[in-house]
Amino acid sequence: MVNIGNILTLRYEPSFNLVTKSNNRDGIRDITSEEILRLRQTVTKERNNIPSSQHLENEIRRLIKIRFERSKEKRIAIALSSGVDSNVIFSLIRKEFPQTDIECLNVTFDDNSSEALRAAQLAESKEAGFHEIHVDNPLQDLPMLLSIIKEPRWNVYQYYFIEKARSISKVLFTGDGGDELFAGYTFRYKNFLATIESMSRPSYEDRIRIYLRCHERDWVPDQEAMFAGTQIKFTWSSIYDLIKKYFVSNLDPLEQVLLADYHGKLMYDFIPTNEKFFKHFNISGMAPLLSNEIIDIATKIPVSLKYDFKNNIGKIQLREIIEHNTAGYSTDRNRKIGFGMDLTKFWSRFGKEMVTSNLDKGRIFQDKIINKEWYNKSLARIDENKEEAARYISKMLQLLSLEIWYKLFVTSEMSASSSI
Repeated sequence: MVNIGNILTLRYEPSFNLVTKSNNRDGIRDITSEEILRLRQTVTKERNNIPSSQHLENEIRRLIKIRFERSKEKRIAIALSSGVDSNVIFSLIRKEFPQTDIECLNVTFDDNSSEALRAAQLAESKEAGFHEIHVDNPLQDLPMLLSIIKEPRWNVYQYYFIEKARSISKVLFTGDGGDELFAGYTFRYKNFLATIESMSRPSYEDRIRIYLRCHERDWVPDQEAMFAGTQIKFTWSSIYDLIKKYFVSNLDPLEQVLLADYHGKLMYDFIPTNEKFFKHFNISGMAPLLSNEIIDIATKIPVSLKYDFKNNIGKIQLREIIEHNTAGYSTDRNRKIGFGMDLTKFWSRFGKEMVTSNLDKGRIFQDKIINKEWYNKSLARIDENKEEAARYISKMLQLLSLEIWYKLFVTSEMSASSSI
């Protein structure tokens, strides 16, 4: 059973046993702070033993070759944004297999997407096909999507490029893992580190609170009020307990953040959701950056060589690989690039009407899962406070997915073919 308090606060449910040592449809490998410290000791005595970007590139290329040989596919698909991770995989596939038919997939939610335009230009530069998959309103597909993943999530964009990949190849490559292993969430790091450095002796509780504060889109300031008077027993202490183990180690504070990120949305949201869609469409998903070999290399590289605090630039080694293999490649180094949408714009176009029409008499309020008074106040808050609007819009969309999930799997009032 999904822990609703966890998933509405962290955006994932970390109690499921999803971790295995396999990299093929069985989840992703666990990493412990002890393992990182042990691997780090093997390279700190002699700095020359620290893996270089060339070493990393060679290993990624080797793994790509192995996966091609196993798949025997002459045509492959790759989820491509204009960001770093997917471009590392794309550029190295093209280097290793210059004659292979590659089809690049990009999901957009706005017309005239500059992100899609840049991705298309990258695909053309390497003589690959490009498919922009435009989704006007992903909420309309939620009953069907949730019937597949069986958890209350709304931002499951990967469905669309995985569905498209089915008509192209049995193999879909992704750049999953780059952010968590090589320090890509730079919009969080600078704030986290600056706050930590301003404190004389921050405790692990302090680091946990600061870490969660840097993930403010996942929860709202009055989070407790959402569950007031309901059957959900929510406490912040229970949330802290879930991530405590990542912040009580002897690792560098930023290394603790990377470890928590890896064991957060990546392990319990992104990858499991991908795997369910891969299985649904009978596609082999391949994420070379999450292979055991690349994880070992990543854990041996000190965080100071992954993230440049002064310039707020992450994924330094991956950027070096792209520069080595793609002439003239450039990206906005301070902006997170990937598949996503403008929440405020989406709310005014579709979100508000779909949320209110489904939730004003929602089952989650009738059955005391969520506090109805909090919901009404939060709707008003979106219009009254523009600075907090995106956080509360995100929460409203989560509640919509919860309502649909609840009616699919608890009350059986909806089916996968239902429209909302």
